[in-house]
Amino acid sequence: MSLSVEKISRSFSGDAAVRNVSFEAEKGEIIGLLGTSGCGKSTVLRAISGLDTNYEGTIKVNGKKTQSVNKDLGIIFQEARLMPWLTVLENVYFGLDATKKEKERKARTLLKQVGLEGFEHYYPKQLSGGMAQRTAIARALVTEPTTLLLDEPFSALDAFTKLQLQDMLLDLWHSYKPTMVIVTHDIDEALYLCDRIVILKGQPGEVFDNIKIKKAKPRSKSDIELVKLKERILKALELGKEALIREA
Repeated sequence: MSLSVEKISRSFSGDAAVRNVSFEAEKGEIIGLLGTSGCGKSTVLRAISGLDTNYEGTIKVNGKKTQSVNKDLGIIFQEARLMPWLTVLENVYFGLDATKKEKERKARTLLKQVGLEGFEHYYPKQLSGGMAQRTAIARALVTEPTTLLLDEPFSALDAFTKLQLQDMLLDLWHSYKPTMVIVTHDIDEALYLCDRIVILKGQPGEVFDNIKIKKAKPRSKSDIELVKLKERILKALELGKEALIREA
C-alpha cells in the first residue's frame, strides 16, 4: 500500500472541519479528492503532506506512519510558489542534494518533459501562469517522490491551458508512475485523470462515496460511462440538473 489515510479528523477553534476520513491508494494509483467548497479536501491533503500535524488519526506512506514533511512526498499547490530571485532552472533543482552538475542534469530533463526547454534562465516574473505551474510540477518531481500531492493545481488557469496541463500530467504519470492525490472541485478533471474518486461531503467533511473508474487512460470526456459517473457524482453532491445545464 502506497498511502493509507485512517480516520483523519481535524478541528479549528473547536469547529470540526473533517471527521473520520479514510481511504487508501495503491502504488501508482491516482486518487481524486472531490467535493464542494468547505468540505475539507485541502485540510486532508495538508495532513497527508505533513504541513499540518494537529489532526487525529493515522497516515502511512509506504507502510510507515508519518506526521511530518516526508521526502517521499512531492507537493504542488494552486499557486506555483516559485522563488522570484531564482531562475526556472534554479527553482527546479533548489531542493536537490547532489552536485551542481547532477542537479542541472535532472532539472533540465524534467523541464524538457514539461515543455520548458529553452526557458531555463527565465525568472518567474517572465512566465505565464501555465509556465509557472509547469515549473512547479518539475520542481515537485525532481526529487523523485513516490507520492505526489496536488491541491487544485490547475484551477487558476484558463480552460485551454488547464486541458494542456492535464494531458502533460498524465504523460508524466506514465513516465514516473507516482501515486497521486489530487484535490479538485472539477468533476470532469477528476473523471479524466483519476483511477478512483473519493467524494467528501458535508461540514464537517466525511467520505460519502469511493468510486473506482475502470476506463483506461487517456479517456474521452464524452465516454458514456464517464457521463453516467458524472451524473452519479452530481447527485451525490446534490448539485442536480442545473449544474449540467451550466456546464453545457
